[in-house]
Order: sequence, then structure tokens, then C-alpha cells
Amino acid sequence: MGETNRVILTVPVLGEFARTVRITAAEIAANAAMSLDDVEDVRLAVEEAFVFASGRAVGPTLSFTFDIAPGMLVLEVGPLLSAAPNADTDTAERYTRFILESICDEFELIGNDGSRRLRIVKRSS
Repeated sequence: MGETNRVILTVPVLGEFARTVRITAAEIAANAAMSLDDVEDVRLAVEEAFVFASGRAVGPTLSFTFDIAPGMLVLEVGPLLSAAPNADTDTAERYTRFILESICDEFELIGNDGSRRLRIVKRSS
């Protein structure tokens, strides 16, 4: 992956912070020399990741860890519970999974309950 830089952003699990995370992710993707289309994909992926993670957050905050290399961005979001506490979020979570799997090169849940994280990889096209 070459030289990697790391940025960690921790925000409250409140909808009004989704924009902060989205703007930060777009700037990071631009600094990773990604195309405009890829930057837009990253913005959408991070917003969907925020929605997904918000329903599974272990505590009152979420950490977004960005590992940045030229032409590549790896994002981990957590800590997360293994399952959403509310069954009503099932449809929203399926939609989020569909979006993330469509626009990212990799998407998975890693780790154990309580230390579980959402991992997304986006490479420049």
C-alpha cells in the first residue's frame, strides 16, 4: 500500500454529525488523489456507514479511522454490536449493505461483539 497516513475522527452518534464525517471523508479522499467520481463514492459510502453504524453503536460515540494511501482509502467504523438492537432497522440495514457493496471495493464486518468494526475499502478507479 506504500506510505500510509491515518486520521481518526470520533463523533457523537447523532445525525447532525453525519455531515461532519462526510465532509471529512471527501477531503481525505481528495488528498488520496482519487478522482471526483471516487470522492463522491467515498462521501456516499461514509454517509451510509454512519447510518449503519449508528444503529449498532456500542456507546455514545463512533470512531472513523481512515488509512490513506495514494489511490486507496481504508475506513473502519466502530465499535459496534454484532446486531442492531431494533428489528425495525432491518430494511434500512439491507439498503445500506446494498449501497456499500455496490460502490466500495470491499465491505465487511470484522471483530467480535463490542469490538466489532465496519471495514470499507475504496480504490481509485
